Amino acid sequence: MTKRQRAEAVMRGEKPDRAPVCFWHHFGALAPEETVRAHVGWFRESGEDILKMMCDEFFIYPLNGAKTAADYLALRPQGRDAYYVRGQAERAAQINDALKGEPVTFYNAFSPYATLKHAIGQEAALALLREHEQAGLHALEVICEDTVFMIEAVLRESGTTGMMLCLQGAEEGLFTDEEYARLVAPTERRVVEAASALSDSNLLHMCGWDGVKDHLERWKDYPSAIVNWDVDIEGVSLREGKAYFGGRAVLGGFNNRPGTLLPAGSKEDFQAFARSLLAETGGEGVILGADCSLPKDVDPARVRWVVEAAEQFAAEG
Repeated sequence: MTKRQRAEAVMRGEKPDRAPVCFWHHFGALAPEETVRAHVGWFRESGEDILKMMCDEFFIYPLNGAKTAADYLALRPQGRDAYYVRGQAERAAQINDALKGEPVTFYNAFSPYATLKHAIGQEAALALLREHEQAGLHALEVICEDTVFMIEAVLRESGTTGMMLCLQGAEEGLFTDEEYARLVAPTERRVVEAASALSDSNLLHMCGWDGVKDHLERWKDYPSAIVNWDVDIEGVSLREGKAYFGGRAVLGGFNNRPGTLLPAGSKEDFQAFARSLLAETGGEGVILGADCSLPKDVDPARVRWVVEAAEQFAAEG
């Protein structure tokens, strides 16, 4: 099987020749040509099957210096023709063109709450929504509209397979169920639905970056072909998660944090762990990867070790 065929088979619920592999990390806010070069280099050097694109040039949403509630209420979407939208579609197209359709590719889209948090910090985002709810909800609506514009442009124009939909804000103790349903879920759902309307091959990333368990039940019914969560933080194994999320393909298994097996373990231990993940799931419906983005200094050769382990497991039958 080719890399693309392997990934597509897993998303369809079919058995590939071996488990696909997908790891990713932030490359930083590079110039456009450097961003393309970094993604292609990572894909080639790692040997992985699926490329998740992360164009950090667009990581921070342009809030035009908004500080007060009045400032946030005055915000308007950047619009379909804005660089924030067009630039992301162009960058995704450049990466896909460079790889000539070889892998399945996902482009990153944060939920509106996650985007707001990244732009102003979590404490400020919470304060805005709780102390100036109208202004906070308006900001989320503006971000949501531009995120939908971006998703539509990427999926219609760039040759990208699907979106990696990054969800944050469901950490235990952050929002009550009522607050989440009122403040966060409406725009979050619109982003997920926009991607689902254009691709049936999206990846739902339930982020555990902050090290706090999430209310996974808030995201359980969001549509996607693949689900990814923080196995270590949530205490939910790949096998358990596959059952919990209705048999969808699952991605992950490796702890991405510094000092753990992924960035620091020996090749023997590393590959033994990869094979244990495959044994746990029977090697079906699973994509080997990490709970979240890797440290920038991880050697891509470590990802090649995972590819080798997947090949060995398949060969052993």
